[in-house]
Amino acid sequence: MLKFRSKRDLEERLAFIRLYVKRLKENPDEVFKQQVRLVNSFLASAKSFPLSREEYLKMKGELRRQ
Repeated sequence: MLKFRSKRDLEERLAFIRLYVKRLKENPDEVFKQQVRLVNSFLASAKSFPLSREEYLKMKGELRRQ
């Protein structure tokens, strides 16, 4: 069973699920197939990113200070 930090977290999750189900019913399968391909390409790209998470966050923090 999923645990949520607060009632608000649970309500937000349920609202998202309701919205997602509504969109599933309103859109043809091809729309979601395209979205799945897009998300999968993002994930593949992220796995081959040349910096580690720590390196990226360090760089991002350094850029903010400039």
